[in-house]
Amino acid sequence: MIDRKRLENAVAVLRAMGARRVVLFGSAARSLEQARDVDLAVEGIPLNRILDADLAVHEALNYPSDLVSREESPGFYDLATREGVVLYEQG
Repeated sequence: MIDRKRLENAVAVLRAMGARRVVLFGSAARSLEQARDVDLAVEGIPLNRILDADLAVHEALNYPSDLVSREESPGFYDLATREGVVLYEQG
């Protein structure tokens, strides 16, 4: 089961790295209790920091995770965010 506090920490890590938007998608967006992993779509993190962001999210969650970047994969990002849950969006 995914700990909500850890999810909040992962979002905070992404914000600190420059994220302007973070969206939870996939099985965790439907049910945190039954998800096998955490899928996050992120916008705003520079491409040269995506791998660092992915590792930092994995460490913050201590749970299997995948990070999709709009800057790296705009088509997949758009698909992922259609049915996702926005966890953070810069106003």
